[in-house]
Amino acid sequence: MELLDKMPDHSSAGGIVEQRILRLEERFDRMESGAGGPLPMVHPAWPFLLGLLALGFGYLGLGLPQHYYQLLFALLLVVLLYHRQFLVRPKGGWHWPQVLLNFLLIALLFKLLIGGGIASPFEWLKMPVISRMPPPEGGSWYGKMVPDYTIQWQGIPRFSEWALDVTKIQTLLLIATLAGTLFRFQPLTSLTALALLLISIPTYLNFNWDWVILFLILGSVSVYIQSRASIPPRT
Repeated sequence: MELLDKMPDHSSAGGIVEQRILRLEERFDRMESGAGGPLPMVHPAWPFLLGLLALGFGYLGLGLPQHYYQLLFALLLVVLLYHRQFLVRPKGGWHWPQVLLNFLLIALLFKLLIGGGIASPFEWLKMPVISRMPPPEGGSWYGKMVPDYTIQWQGIPRFSEWALDVTKIQTLLLIATLAGTLFRFQPLTSLTALALLLISIPTYLNFNWDWVILFLILGSVSVYIQSRASIPPRT
C-alpha cells in the first residue's frame, strides 16, 4: 500500500499539463487576435503631433506627390481604414484634422511606392552633328572664305524624346502583387514584386533616405497609436 501511495498520480499530472496547454492556447489566441487590449488613454494630440512630424520629414525626403494615382489610392485606403475601424476616430475637433493628416501621410507613402513619374529612358542617347560656325565680325578674309565647323551632340528625334509613365507601370505591378498575395499565388507575387523593385530603383536613388527613414518610423508609430489606443474624447 505504501508503494501505491508513493506512485505518482498520472491523472492529476495530466490535468496540470492540460491546464498549461489551455493557458498557452489562450495566450496565442490573444496574440493573434490582438486582444492584448488597447493602449492606455492617449491624448489625440500625440498621434497628430507624430504624424505632423512624419509629414514634414516625408516632404523633405520625398517631395510632393506628382501623380493623381497617389492621391486616389491614398483616399481609397483612408476610407477603407476608417470603414473597417482599423483607426480610432478621435472625438471633437481632432477628427477631421487627423483624417486629413492620415490622407497626406498615405499619399506620401504611395509616392514612395509608385513615385516614378514621367521618365525618358533614352534621353542619354545622342548623335554627333556637324554644324557651321558663323564667321566673326571684322575677321580676316581667310575666316570669311574658309568656314569653321564644330561638332555638337544632339538627341535623336522622336527616340531620345520618348517619355514613359513609370508610375502607371509601378501601379500595375503593385496591383498584380497584391492580387497574387490575396489569391496566394506565390510565383506571380514574387515575380511582380521583383519587377516592381527593379523598375523603382532609379526612383529610390533620387530620394533622401535620411528623411525617408524618419518619415516611415514616425508615421508607423502614429498609425499604431491610432489603431490600438483608446483615445479619450475632447472635453
